[in-house]
Amino acid sequence: MLDIDEMGQREIQGFLQQVGYGHLGCIHKGKPYVMPMHYYFDDPAIYLFTTEGMKTHDIDTNPEVCLQIEEIHDPLHWRSVIVNGRADRLTEQQDIDRAMQFIKERNPTQIKP
Repeated sequence: MLDIDEMGQREIQGFLQQVGYGHLGCIHKGKPYVMPMHYYFDDPAIYLFTTEGMKTHDIDTNPEVCLQIEEIHDPLHWRSVIVNGRADRLTEQQDIDRAMQFIKERNPTQIKP
């Protein structure tokens, strides 16, 4: 029998800090749509980076999203967290610069000069 334990808040925060990638769920033309994304967790915010396109259009249309993060070692040893929230675009340049710095530190291949 599979034994499933709930993670506490501190464990969830550590997990979000550690992993850095997950699956973003949003609504595309009225239907659920999930795509892989890198993220940066700076409690309580989660920063995502994407170029203009389908994801940004979908989020502008309906900003309610979820992010599912998982770590699978084998079928009996895995962890998963789902975060629900509202996606907002950064509009202030200092916030954009700070988020870009997070992304560069976490995943330097995402941003090319």
